[in-house]
Amino acid sequence: MLVIDRIEGRLAVVEVAAGRFQNVEVSRIRGRVRDGALLRQLPNGDYAVDEEATARRTEEMKKRTRGLFR
Repeated sequence: MLVIDRIEGRLAVVEVAAGRFQNVEVSRIRGRVRDGALLRQLPNGDYAVDEEATARRTEEMKKRTRGLFR
């Protein structure tokens, strides 16, 4: 799973494995680029935001957070 950790100017810092990061130019990412978005790599080497997977992950994180404060 590739996750956008943060945006630094024209670069997206992408977590490619636990604790391993790679810089990807934002121009190489299709879709709504934002912190926490999940990416899939395209056959041409570019990336696309996987909106469905991002939404599922966001909802799961919300559930976990709610469970912490009960």
